[in-house]
Amino acid sequence: MRNRTRRVPAALAAAAALGLGGTVGAATAQAAAAPKSPQAVPLSIPQLTSQVSVLPNGDRVAVTGAGNSTGTGTGPTTAVLAPDGRTVPAAVFAPNPAHTYVIPLSVLRSGQFDPSQYDVPALHTASAKASAAGAAKADAVQPAAVIPHYPLHILQINTLGLDGSAANAVTFLTNADDVTRWSVPIPVINGVDRVAVPSGHYIANTVYYDYDPATGTDSSRVVTESNLTVAETGVTTLTADERTASSLVTASAPKPTTTDLEFLRFSGVDQNSQSGSFSLMGSSPVFVSPTGPSQVGHFEFQLVAWGGGGPADAAQPYRYDVIFPPSDHIDADQRHTVDAAALETVHNTIDTDGGNPRRLGEYMMGPAIAGFGSFQVGHDFPVPARLTTYIGAPVGDISWTRAVFPTLPAESDPNPYFLGLAADRDVYTGPGEQWRTWGHGPLTAQVGQFPDPTWCRACAAGGTVDLGLTPLTDDNPDSTPQLMGPANVHTTVYRDGAEVFSQDYAFGAELTDQPQKPGVYRLVFDLDASSFPLTQSTATHTDVTVPYAPSRDGKPNSKATLPAGNSCMAQGTGTTPCTVLPVLNLGYHLATDATNTSHSRIQTLDLAVGHQSYGGVGSTARATGATVSVSYDKGATWTAAAVVPTIGNHFLAVWPNAAAAGSTPWLKVTATDALGGSITQTVANAYTIG
Repeated sequence: MRNRTRRVPAALAAAAALGLGGTVGAATAQAAAAPKSPQAVPLSIPQLTSQVSVLPNGDRVAVTGAGNSTGTGTGPTTAVLAPDGRTVPAAVFAPNPAHTYVIPLSVLRSGQFDPSQYDVPALHTASAKASAAGAAKADAVQPAAVIPHYPLHILQINTLGLDGSAANAVTFLTNADDVTRWSVPIPVINGVDRVAVPSGHYIANTVYYDYDPATGTDSSRVVTESNLTVAETGVTTLTADERTASSLVTASAPKPTTTDLEFLRFSGVDQNSQSGSFSLMGSSPVFVSPTGPSQVGHFEFQLVAWGGGGPADAAQPYRYDVIFPPSDHIDADQRHTVDAAALETVHNTIDTDGGNPRRLGEYMMGPAIAGFGSFQVGHDFPVPARLTTYIGAPVGDISWTRAVFPTLPAESDPNPYFLGLAADRDVYTGPGEQWRTWGHGPLTAQVGQFPDPTWCRACAAGGTVDLGLTPLTDDNPDSTPQLMGPANVHTTVYRDGAEVFSQDYAFGAELTDQPQKPGVYRLVFDLDASSFPLTQSTATHTDVTVPYAPSRDGKPNSKATLPAGNSCMAQGTGTTPCTVLPVLNLGYHLATDATNTSHSRIQTLDLAVGHQSYGGVGSTARATGATVSVSYDKGATWTAAAVVPTIGNHFLAVWPNAAAAGSTPWLKVTATDALGGSITQTVANAYTIG
């Protein structure tokens, strides 16, 4: 297992047959059609899409969502990727809430770069402006002028390399008096630099990145001064000697491993309880310098995440991911030991697309830090695969974020797009074992069933109604996608037969001032995923009807009230409890292999017909019927499958695989419930006949 961390076509003719509305990617669409009604707006679901910024050196920063998929609200999830999809080792400098710099270590090594061009929020702003103007490429962002409200004084930084001579490095300062007083990385060229900074107390981290071209090996060394005082008179000198960073950060696990992830965080809290931090993430060795506690404010050092993979010749691949506790100083002994008793074992089965020519997938894992965000580092491997992961417990406000990419785009693709899958639940649930299969299709849009807190896809609060779907799920009812690339979507909503919303690039709609009387909503959702590396489940058309029965006395239905801990966009800033709407959910359990390919002459499908639920709360209405049809000519004609009810709202469908090997049949499924709700779903290229 190696360490690793897409072009927008016109909609396919097959997708057009499904009635898809969009022909360009969401990343380039800025002028969507206006809603049909002033009482309907797009449902904002930032967790489902990624913004990708291209750094000046060509690497990419992919930022997904405004909150992670587990609902813990830690902030966006970030991955730093090379053009070919490899994870790139990088430094993350968040000196205060106004700035977050993401700088690849290869850029740090050169020492010559414009820090403002690596401030990620600024790059996203530039990208959005350029897209709106129709520009082919975003212009570089120039930082706004800073007007200091305090006098500046000279700090001279001297940097000495491993041989004692002048060396290139980058210094990151956190102001321990007030983190807002300084916010810029300081490149030091040829061993010396002078910079004007406010007087006062600082934590200084100076980073050296060493690369040996002869052996192809690299390492980083961080020299920390936790008690730097910049005087109000004269010149203050900081000497950062790389030779003092002699403590190698290591960890030992119960089974043999090779380190492939280290996420080190050096943070400071000022006298106003505001924090700033410098972090280093990558797979190469890191050496640190011992240092004591900060005398002003608070200094904290932490191995936030350590990961290690098993030997390449292991009978079954495995890896460890562990969080270690923080310290207010840096010890000389940086050897850490994994607590085997606290580990949770997860048995992952990773299925893939039968037409994936690269046959390479990626497992991404990283820390989720409350108030800071999540960072993922990827590890690629041949797919399909079985991977055992040993996951350590969260520590303090740090938990885990995880995603699996069952397919990766071709290395020759100049604009690679990635489609990942996450579980909308806590990654770590305690010592014990879990089993999960990723990527078993067909991949479809569903409303979902979630045991852990998340956001409600379809809820009502007072006169506000939200109607949305998770655009792509596998056969797990709590799956959610990470769309690192454009997904062409269109959503239409009707109330009692009248269209009230229709818009491209919307994953759902929020309707306000709705009549408080019984009625029927209809949600039509179209997705074209053909820009991703897929030959199966390339497009879906989903048509759902939802009976709406508001309470006669104005009080919410306690049996359908969204449990505490879940978020409800329909509630807004109000206090009216949210009601979970009885939206039908389909669970496909298709008898195919790990490449979603069937080698049988007779095909079977176990279809579960249920409703959306959150912590067990949701409609339990009986399923009254289901049908399944198959098309071997891309939707031109359909053949009905034999369908019989089995047990517990499950149906068994059987049909012949009456097409040539290599063909990809389409499926059409319908279901109804005792409340009068219904769903019709069509999946293009649902599986492959082997």
